[in-house]
Amino acid sequence: MKKQILKNNNYWVGLFVLLPMLALVSSGVGLPFLFESQSLYYKFGIEKAMLQWGKGAGVLALILMVYQVVLVSRFSFLERYLSLKQSFFIHKTIGIVIGILVVVHPILILGADGFVIFPFELRYWPEFLGMFLVVLVLSVAGLALGYKALKIKARLRQTLHRMGTPAIIILALVHAGWVSETFDIVLPGIWLGLISFIILGLFARIYLKRFSKK
Repeated sequence: MKKQILKNNNYWVGLFVLLPMLALVSSGVGLPFLFESQSLYYKFGIEKAMLQWGKGAGVLALILMVYQVVLVSRFSFLERYLSLKQSFFIHKTIGIVIGILVVVHPILILGADGFVIFPFELRYWPEFLGMFLVVLVLSVAGLALGYKALKIKARLRQTLHRMGTPAIIILALVHAGWVSETFDIVLPGIWLGLISFIILGLFARIYLKRFSKK
């Protein structure tokens, strides 16, 4: 009886912690539209819309990455309503959407400037980090979806996926924080800081649970 009460308490505590967290994460979708960066000051019409939606696609990709980590965090109340098969399907679907968004993101942003490529200079390192992230995300997603066709063992695929995912999310946070002046503004900066804190907390929870089982 006590175990059941404790289990129910854990369920509700987890629910009330996670739902506000997801609401906070989701609130970032409108940041590129509500807090314009300097790059938008001289854009009008279709060019401005492309730049805004391109930035929005990047923020949405980052938000969905947080949802991916939540799904694999094995929260008890999620497991109560989602079977392993359902969780895997949602994880796979979100992964595909992220892959699409990370392709759309640079196309719209570069398209707004007439596809002018940045000169190879150190000051453009956040932009080049973004290009590297596109390759990395598509590589990890392609490996996850096509490991059988590539004749890669499931165990190796899982190891590479577990190594690649934290690297992608941490690099994405760095890219977002330095590539756009939007996050120099107080509220968007606080939002990104809170998202970073949430991500690090989720990763810590996952790895602590994983190592405690060994």
